[in-house]
Amino acid sequence: MKTPKKIKIEIQIRKGKFASNLNLVRDILKSFEGLTIDVTFAKRINKRSNRQNAYYWGVIIPIIQNAIRQEWGEIWNKEQTHEFLLTNHNYEELVNEETGEIVRKVRRSSSNNTVEQEEYHERIRVFAKEFFNTDIPFPNEQIDIEF
Repeated sequence: MKTPKKIKIEIQIRKGKFASNLNLVRDILKSFEGLTIDVTFAKRINKRSNRQNAYYWGVIIPIIQNAIRQEWGEIWNKEQTHEFLLTNHNYEELVNEETGEIVRKVRRSSSNNTVEQEEYHERIRVFAKEFFNTDIPFPNEQIDIEF
């Protein structure tokens, strides 16, 4: 095996030992033989699901695009709408302790886990209702939408 620059694999721990992918771990260790390496341990989180992603791009984004067109008379593409939603609903606030100034740091939705993605969707649903008086259906909910 050629020495890779970086490898990330899922490993389950049982009774203080690696309980999965043992052969792969052995092969990886062999490929780094004689080298100094960094090892990182982190709890695996479930990234946003494909269904959440499909709901976001197939339901939420078009409804917000339509609301923007109706309320502001502007036609935005999906990427513009996505950036707008990220900037306003998927960010963390950074505080300058000396001045008290707060700035927003946008978080990419691709880094959201399943819970964070649903919380993001809920913030957008609330925003759509309050700002545009537009309902965004929950996943698997049927509503009639007129465009």
